[in-house]
Amino acid sequence: MSAKAYLGWVLTIIALAVLALAAFNAAAEHLILDDSNGPSLQTVSGFERVLKPAWLDSIEPEIVFVGSSRMREGFDPVLVDKAFRVRSFDYGVSSITAYEARRFAEDAIAHPSVKTVVMALDAFSGTNSAQKTGPGFDDLRLKVTPEGKPTPRRALWLFTTRYLSGGAAGMHALGLYDLMQLRPGQTAADRPDLFEAYGRMTMQTMHHDLVNRNRRVFVMGRWQRGEFRTFLNDLCGRRDLRTILFFPPDNAAIIALYRKNDAAGFDAFKSAVLADVRRHNATCDGKVTLFDFMNDNAITGSPLRQGASDDYIDLVHFRPAVGVRLLRRMLGHGNADGGLGVKLTGP
Repeated sequence: MSAKAYLGWVLTIIALAVLALAAFNAAAEHLILDDSNGPSLQTVSGFERVLKPAWLDSIEPEIVFVGSSRMREGFDPVLVDKAFRVRSFDYGVSSITAYEARRFAEDAIAHPSVKTVVMALDAFSGTNSAQKTGPGFDDLRLKVTPEGKPTPRRALWLFTTRYLSGGAAGMHALGLYDLMQLRPGQTAADRPDLFEAYGRMTMQTMHHDLVNRNRRVFVMGRWQRGEFRTFLNDLCGRRDLRTILFFPPDNAAIIALYRKNDAAGFDAFKSAVLADVRRHNATCDGKVTLFDFMNDNAITGSPLRQGASDDYIDLVHFRPAVGVRLLRRMLGHGNADGGLGVKLTGP
């Protein structure tokens, strides 16, 4: 075989592989976004940093949840949309950094369809600024640059993300597999073996978590606070946007560890956020509502029933039904549990 013929053969194989990848991703995306259980895949860990910016564009939600795996597992759009008659999107990713939280929020509020952003404040916890982003994150996929300007050639970056990236292929393959395992009439809640957000904490899980997280603290470093303040500054003129922040309802056992390991840092975190939010609300048109669920309440102190928890997957991850309760409280909808958590802003 001549060198020219060999080159042509190689290029043909590559082109066919690229076309096959693009065709698979396009077909999988269509099936996932059209499936009634498809939104539940937003609670699944995988290549969410890669694909969620593209899914956000396709779904055009009214409510967006931004944050760590607490948010990813705690807010299933299938439940939220049914309970509140909205179109929602779960923008939670595992081990989110403060920078990523700010940038995902900036991406969300740049979409005209988005009217409400809900964010858990554990996204701004920690003292390490060395790791700015997690694997798969790329500013080019987001609607605006870190400076707030439209991202150049974003349509091209989203196209390659949707159809030509291995991350999209991995997430699509995982998503199709999970959906195919559901029998007619089943939802994600019926298959906690596939959708871990619907798992239940047991006594064994609790003891394991207490050992693994025994040095865990809940503090806010200087870099994290800088990202938080930048995020608030982005909201200053957004009178059209409803922004809700909250300290998440980690289980009472882990809250006790936070206080044992660094009570001063724990209290300083809450005080710093409250001070920044009050300053923001006093000077900006775009107001922020702040809730604290990281205290003694019906969720954090809920007992195990028949050896399993109705509210938790583990000590820091709450189940999607809890997410609905939290959202009802934060939005002030009918049947909201006014005794759940504390509203720190307003009268």
